[in-house]
Amino acid sequence: MPVYSYYPFDPRVRRAAEALVDFGYSVDIICLRGETEQKKGVFDGVNIYRLPLEHRRGGYLRYFFNYTMFFLLSFITLNSLDRKKHYSAIHVHSLPDFLVFIAISKKRKGIKIVLDLHEAMPEIFAARFNKDMDSILVKIPIFLERISHAFASHIITVNDTIKKIYISRGVPEEKITVIMNSPDERLRKDKNLTEFKRNLGLDKKFVLVFVGGINYERNLEVILKAMARIKPKIPNMYFILFGHMYGHKGLDYKKQLKQMARQLGLEDRVYIGGKLNPEDVSGYLDLTDFGVVSYIRNPLTDVAVPNKVFEYVALGKPIIVCRLRALYSLLGDDAALYYEPEDEYDLAKKILWLYNNKNILAGMMAKAQQVYERCKWNVMKERLKQMYKVLDV
Repeated sequence: MPVYSYYPFDPRVRRAAEALVDFGYSVDIICLRGETEQKKGVFDGVNIYRLPLEHRRGGYLRYFFNYTMFFLLSFITLNSLDRKKHYSAIHVHSLPDFLVFIAISKKRKGIKIVLDLHEAMPEIFAARFNKDMDSILVKIPIFLERISHAFASHIITVNDTIKKIYISRGVPEEKITVIMNSPDERLRKDKNLTEFKRNLGLDKKFVLVFVGGINYERNLEVILKAMARIKPKIPNMYFILFGHMYGHKGLDYKKQLKQMARQLGLEDRVYIGGKLNPEDVSGYLDLTDFGVVSYIRNPLTDVAVPNKVFEYVALGKPIIVCRLRALYSLLGDDAALYYEPEDEYDLAKKILWLYNNKNILAGMMAKAQQVYERCKWNVMKERLKQMYKVLDV
């Protein structure tokens, strides 16, 4: 499993790798290497080979350099390991899609190549560089996507909305399996947060907790702006944010959030912490009274379903989500409250309604639970198992 990310930090890759170990496979990960990480390691039965590269965001040249170096080093590492281990399948995680071609010599040997698409590459390109989907520049990732799809033996994607997009671009439906980003409940670890709650005085607060990536696409500032508008009506609301960020842009965004909290007079109602270990996420989310899934609107977010949705629902929390195509397609009318993306007035209105109607949310939460039951990791894990069975690996 080559992946341009960190392991075991990437939850999607970890779930898939550990599931395959459960099925009896020997699994090797080729990934990025953080400053404090060892070159090689083993984590829960998964062998890890880390390359001397770190994740950095930037402009066209930075992305090109990062992806090219990872491609070359992964190609060398994969071929070196295959001479010793004789792989029966190469499961490549995107982005980028063209990383699948590190297995070009293996396909000629009859090895099955699985391309696991975490996001739609043309849509993320359009979003990152502020281009329309019909832009000439976006035609490049569309072409790379097309040849990557054609090369792969099978394709995995993250939701039905993106699956429909791939079918519209010419991929046979039977070549695609949807494995959603639902959390592995076995990794949930109850956490004693008594001291943390006491230090923040949360006992009588109306609490919102967010744990995840911090970047401008998450539009977390809309939550702060909405809080400022309803401050007189919900004086006990408190926002806790734990997050990780990449590069200077991520750090700058986190500083902007802290500065905005001060400017809005919310510094005593907002706590911004650092990155949590994956197994600690559910423990801190248990503190929340409700969940908010916020995004700006762009080609990427319009087709995204973050695992944050499932994390909140799995814990029995009502959710407010931005009205975007994939989220609405998944949840429908009755499983969530919706607000218009980037509209703090609308979000404030929905938070206030939820606060005043806590006693009549059972129906909405039951509908959300029905959606979650269809998307649980044990269901997705079985899909993964059946996919490999059909591939005869």
